[in-house]
Amino acid sequence: MSDRITISSATEVDLMQIVALHRLLDFAVSEALAGNVDDSVLEGVVILTRMVGHKVRLVANRVLGSDASSRDD
Repeated sequence: MSDRITISSATEVDLMQIVALHRLLDFAVSEALAGNVDDSVLEGVVILTRMVGHKVRLVANRVLGSDASSRDD
């Protein structure tokens, strides 16, 4: 028996978006740590963090089923 999970193309797109958003977040945090900080960089970090979290929850719910959030409790 195989434990392989097949994902939809929509989920695949969401995963690629998570990777892209994470790379942008990594860049923004690196800039902030290098001292290149202004309000727009910090605002971008907050927005990107929220977007990544939202996308991760969306994909987790799709892959694990609609009760994925209750499994963490």
